[in-house]
Amino acid sequence: MNNNFFKQIISSIFTAFLFSLFFSHTLYALPPDPVSETVSISAQVGEIITVTPGGGGGSIVIPKTAVRFSGFAYPNADVVLLKQGERKIAVKASSSGEFSITLEENYNTNILYSLFAQDVGGNRSLLLNYPIVVQAGFITHLSGIRFAPTIVTDKSQVLFGDYLTVTGYALPQAGLEIIIKGMQEKTFTLISSNNGSYKIVLPMSGLDKGEYDIYIHYTGDSRFSKLIKFTIGNSNIFYTENLSNIPGDCNVDKIINLVDFSILAFWYGKNNPPVCVDTNADKIINLVDFSILAFYWTG
Repeated sequence: MNNNFFKQIISSIFTAFLFSLFFSHTLYALPPDPVSETVSISAQVGEIITVTPGGGGGSIVIPKTAVRFSGFAYPNADVVLLKQGERKIAVKASSSGEFSITLEENYNTNILYSLFAQDVGGNRSLLLNYPIVVQAGFITHLSGIRFAPTIVTDKSQVLFGDYLTVTGYALPQAGLEIIIKGMQEKTFTLISSNNGSYKIVLPMSGLDKGEYDIYIHYTGDSRFSKLIKFTIGNSNIFYTENLSNIPGDCNVDKIINLVDFSILAFWYGKNNPPVCVDTNADKIINLVDFSILAFYWTG
């Protein structure tokens, strides 16, 4: 076998171990979204793997290159890892909500990884984005990740003076705050159950008619759940009445996000748009349709 090939391999392994000694605690990522949980990133020399070069003549060992993400989601949630927007791997969180994902990689100066969690009720968290430099021969580990709780409401419009029911999942026995903002602002506190679920019936008394936003977060945490819009009006409109017919939801996933925006943008100015794209049923795709899509936006 070519001696230069062995020299290159030995040099790579030696360099990897030097990096391990001097940079085991160096940050190899751009700062993630500002949050209260402690997210840290480190690199350690990868587990040794055996490789047989083409042409035979024996095998060599080199440190594995990989990225690892760990933290907390919700009990038994599905945690999904995307690379540059493409789904790569999913794992099941433990009964306490803890998860760890490892993806083998190649050296790259900057890769955008995204994660989301889906609770046992099928509701998704917002995406968390992490641009990371992947170092050859290292396992780059981002730890301490924590998703904000999921949130669902039973109504898109609440009768003036009536009640709004809010449900979702969080970590077990965690302190939570639900915030309503709009014409007035209200905050409600609660604690999740042993399995991470929560449910609270909120009185709308003291709130005027109009449009409001509602979201949830862990007590003392600056990372919030997705924002849900609702209206206080003259009647109750339950989500079960319109959940299968959200304007602009062409892929019928009950979520309005960039996928739906892209579909709407494709049909902008074109003739005979699909019914699901034509959000106000006027057979024209214009800024009005984008405004309606924005109203139902969940991210």
